[in-house]
Amino acid sequence: MKMNKRNRKAAGFTIVEVAVTLVISAIFIIGIVRLQASVSQLSIQQVQRRIASDLAYNNLRKYANDNQPTWFRCEVAGGVAKPNVLINGNITVRGLPSPVSQKVVATAPYLCGGGTGGVGMPIRIESVVTYGSNHRKVVHVSYAAFYPGVSTC
Repeated sequence: MKMNKRNRKAAGFTIVEVAVTLVISAIFIIGIVRLQASVSQLSIQQVQRRIASDLAYNNLRKYANDNQPTWFRCEVAGGVAKPNVLINGNITVRGLPSPVSQKVVATAPYLCGGGTGGVGMPIRIESVVTYGSNHRKVVHVSYAAFYPGVSTC
């Protein structure tokens, strides 16, 4: 029995149609997998940045608070105030890739001169946390009031 053209088309898919469908499906699946991997990686990076930011902020708040900065020593050399390194070292932090380093530096950007009305010049406090092999960095900066009569200046 001979099939006419109409019956042959109704018999199924050709190998070319199946191959094209498989290629298009594979392209979509690869795209979805790559998108999922990117979203996952961004999520991990965001969590790491939050952990580093919390650490830098907490280090900053140890010094930039409502207490008088008795920890600050104001020394000027060559017309520039020397920085006070308050924290400097490598640490291990759960959730952050090694190496993790933290540094807190206090400086007197306007030198050590006293202000008017018993208020001194501001102290700039910078807290930096660096993490990972590509040295991602989080920086927090704040100012604290410097009281020349109270500090060791």
